[in-house]
Amino acid sequence: MIQRIGLRWRVAGLLVAVVVIVALPYIVTRSSAEDALESRDWVTHTAEIKASVYRLEAALRDSEASIYTMLVPGVNGDAVLNERAIGARKIIPGILTNLREMMRDNPAQMTRLGALEAVANGRLVLMDQAVKRLHGGDRAGAFTSMEDARKLFAFRDLVVQVVNEESGLLEARRVHAQELAANNRIVLLIAALAQIALLGIVVVVSERQIAIRLSAESRMQEAVQRSLLIVQAVREPIAMLDGDLCTLLVNTAFGELYGMNSDRDRNLPLKDVGNGAWNDGALLQRLSDVIARDRELWDYEMTQRTVDGIDRYVVINARRIEQPDSKAPALLLTVSDITARALVEQKVNELNRQLEGKVEQISDVNRELEAFSYSVSHDLRAPLRHISGFAGKLETQLGDKADDRTRHYIDVISSSSRRMAQLIDDLLVFSRLGRGALRLQPVDMQSLVEEAQALVETEAQGRRIDWRIAPLPIVVGDENMLRTVWQNLLGNAVKYTANREHTRIEVRLDRTSSGDYEFAVSDNGAGFDMQYAGKLFGVFQRLHRASEFPGNGIGLANVRRIIARHGGRTWAEGEIDRGATFHFSLPASDVPGSRMGDT
Repeated sequence: MIQRIGLRWRVAGLLVAVVVIVALPYIVTRSSAEDALESRDWVTHTAEIKASVYRLEAALRDSEASIYTMLVPGVNGDAVLNERAIGARKIIPGILTNLREMMRDNPAQMTRLGALEAVANGRLVLMDQAVKRLHGGDRAGAFTSMEDARKLFAFRDLVVQVVNEESGLLEARRVHAQELAANNRIVLLIAALAQIALLGIVVVVSERQIAIRLSAESRMQEAVQRSLLIVQAVREPIAMLDGDLCTLLVNTAFGELYGMNSDRDRNLPLKDVGNGAWNDGALLQRLSDVIARDRELWDYEMTQRTVDGIDRYVVINARRIEQPDSKAPALLLTVSDITARALVEQKVNELNRQLEGKVEQISDVNRELEAFSYSVSHDLRAPLRHISGFAGKLETQLGDKADDRTRHYIDVISSSSRRMAQLIDDLLVFSRLGRGALRLQPVDMQSLVEEAQALVETEAQGRRIDWRIAPLPIVVGDENMLRTVWQNLLGNAVKYTANREHTRIEVRLDRTSSGDYEFAVSDNGAGFDMQYAGKLFGVFQRLHRASEFPGNGIGLANVRRIIARHGGRTWAEGEIDRGATFHFSLPASDVPGSRMGDT
């Protein structure tokens, strides 16, 4: 685009240069012709002024000469001389008027003309006086008048001044004309050189443009060849059709799929390609509409039996394209073999149907588990209540008659029934944790830890506990379930440090490289042997005797199940009599006000 704009500017500049170089000689030539005409007019003008001045002088002298002749003795008023003097005098006013008209643009000459007119009038007055005296017989007086006219009104100097002024103007105009002619010759020479240079530039530019065009055509041919090679190398079948849906070009993949030779089988009707694989009236009509009405065909799926006898699922796309070397549009046709994908989709659909069956089976199992939970919750509690109740009645019935062994038996029965009831409650909680839906919401972990801390401290019976709790973030999760996690972990920490005089419990937070949260609860309590760490989070798995630390071994199983449902994981580290650390992780969540800067 930028190159095109630059080329246009260069062409415009060249055109302007051509106009200037061609127009300049014309302008100079015309100006020279006008100057020549003007110089000729000025020469004529000067010659006319000089001739008129000389005529004026001649008329005055002719009139004077006639009068002087009549003054000669023996010549007594010759009528011819008298007429001659009168005739010369009559033309003088006309000559003066003509001179005044020709000199009106020159103030200096007009001044001289005024002086010349005054001299002429003065001499005419004295000549009239001389004629009168001559006619009166006073020849001496007439001669005196003529001499006065010649002396008082000198005429020759003014004539010379006027003629010299006109000659000077004529010379100045001639010099100016010569300078203009010289300048015009220089301009014409420069214009001729510029035209030669312009012609050279035109030749160079033309050769360059021809070279550029030939290079562009060569590159275009190379691009066409590369495009054909690319089309032939593409593994997706491609064909180009004319307006009658006959093949103009097919690539190798198309030929292999439909049994065509890409070089030999041209102008073949599409309906005859591939043993009738394309002989589908609806498809052919849609392809005709694409090329005739400039429509597009997208993702048209159909089944074709190709020359290898295999039924294939194909997706057809087509659109109209304009051919640069032809006015007739063409149709670009692409074929995608989706047989493998279709078979995979069929397999996936079959697996989905099987999965739906498995889901139904799991739903049945869940319903059975719910029924079992209901049975445990209601049917098993009644016998336990009976056992516990009758044990109490037996203890009351015996009263003081019961010996120590009998009381021991009754206590074992009562404590076992209570423990069994607690186990049933814990199992129901464990079951609900696996089935209930997560109610995700922003959860302030700091508040949950403080709440759990306050709860377990009431059960610590005044023990001195050094709590070290780091700032904790706001996460996304089920608040009730996460509350259960913290109550179990902090409760275990308090429980397993009961034998320590100084108890230390620490809650920490770390971030992984992926941004997940890692929480940890550490204590300085009884600890555990790491070779049994895998059993810690199992149901009813205990690493200490119930007589040492009460419990039923299901709390950590609940923790693992809750964290797993939140997408996290749980693990533990410990050493016998050196304390333990329980870890769990939760996925990162962008929650406003999560106090990440505090961690």
